[in-house]
Amino acid sequence: MSNELARIEDLENLDIDKHTEEEWDAAASSNAFLPRLQLLTSNSAKCKSGEFSTNHYALIQDQKFDDLGKNIDVLLITWQPKALETGDAIISSYDPNSDEFQRIQKKASERDSGCMYGPEFLVWIPAIKRFATFFMGTKTARRESGNVKALLKKAASLTSQECKNKKYTWYAPQVSECSTPFDMPNKDELLEACEQFNNPPKSDIEGVSEEEETRAR
Repeated sequence: MSNELARIEDLENLDIDKHTEEEWDAAASSNAFLPRLQLLTSNSAKCKSGEFSTNHYALIQDQKFDDLGKNIDVLLITWQPKALETGDAIISSYDPNSDEFQRIQKKASERDSGCMYGPEFLVWIPAIKRFATFFMGTKTARRESGNVKALLKKAASLTSQECKNKKYTWYAPQVSECSTPFDMPNKDELLEACEQFNNPPKSDIEGVSEEEETRAR
């Protein structure tokens, strides 16, 4: 056996990393929830600070924001109703008939209430081979959500659209049909993601803040 010591440079040439980035994400994540896909606009603290490009889509998990660009292709898989209240804790309800859901829904009409409601979609993002949730909880996003629902079980392209009223200009998600071929997810992984998405607690507390989105119109 040689007594020669290894060098730092030797590590670069050794084939010792056997696992993928996807496996890292699964092992390192402290969050039991699927990551979320979100359009970050000028309301976002990340955009205001210059940390993130305005009107780009982000994949968010464990406070990590990955920039996916201005346009993103997704497979729209299924949906569920969701009501969200932000504060010291993030409270989510998925049962529209529950008192919790209806309380949050009613409170969402109040300015700066920290409450939102709307459809949440399960999507597959082929560019990064990840599943994510896409919550359309603002008033403007809910108006566009019907167009998203119309493309369920199909490929779609997400971008942003400019919205205006007499006082303000803002941006919101926009969807169109996607004709670009892309890789589909593994069937077992798809079923697992659907099982996780379709069986959330009736009311739960999440560890990831969506407070910037609650201020969008």
